[in-house]
Amino acid sequence: MLTLKSKKLLVIAAHPDDEVYGCGGLINKIKTAGGKVFVLFLTNGTTKDFSPRGKSLETERAKEIENVAKFLKYDGYKIAFPGDDYHLKLDQIPQKDLIHEIERGERISLETLKPDIVSFHSQGDYNQDHAAVAKAAFAACRPALPKDKFGPQIVLTYEEPMDIWTSRRPNKLNFYVELSTHDVNNKLKALQLYKSQMKKRGHPRSLETIKSLAVVRGSTIGMPFAEGYFLHKLVT
Repeated sequence: MLTLKSKKLLVIAAHPDDEVYGCGGLINKIKTAGGKVFVLFLTNGTTKDFSPRGKSLETERAKEIENVAKFLKYDGYKIAFPGDDYHLKLDQIPQKDLIHEIERGERISLETLKPDIVSFHSQGDYNQDHAAVAKAAFAACRPALPKDKFGPQIVLTYEEPMDIWTSRRPNKLNFYVELSTHDVNNKLKALQLYKSQMKKRGHPRSLETIKSLAVVRGSTIGMPFAEGYFLHKLVT
């Protein structure tokens, strides 16, 4: 069995809340095991939506990140391209720039942190920001000689509840992380701290859906709860 003790995880997320939807249980599990967790957010901004308010503000989402980071005990995080000039427009940024930020950006990047595990979006995600980040992160984790470029031992694509809506055939999940009740509860509590983004029962991004998905993924491996991932690389 793969141990998570003292592992260093880098989660690459287009927006605040994506990291918890996809990896909230793994994040809590690694922190409980004495490891470290860092999150690279590519952007944050004001979003018009279909909620009663009609939008969520960049400032409130920035505050939500602070609250979640404190609750889940992130060891560091960074917003690479903040503001409305970039938010929901990451597909308009040259891939070269996104890849460079993931590979060599200041403070939170592959070369600065040298993480054991890297996890990022699915390339089949319908959201243009998510897809752009997934493509860049996958390229950043490409094989290379260790003397020339750092490469993480484990490279994962995480699953988000909205991944069920895709025009592409999604990667079949082949890597599961067993979650305890504590892991699931902390994931749900962290999502509640992203209160501007949470939806009501029946929506894919509701608390009920997230918990149900953890139950379904758990049943795949004969456990009460789990998160599902697609494993691109595992070096032991």
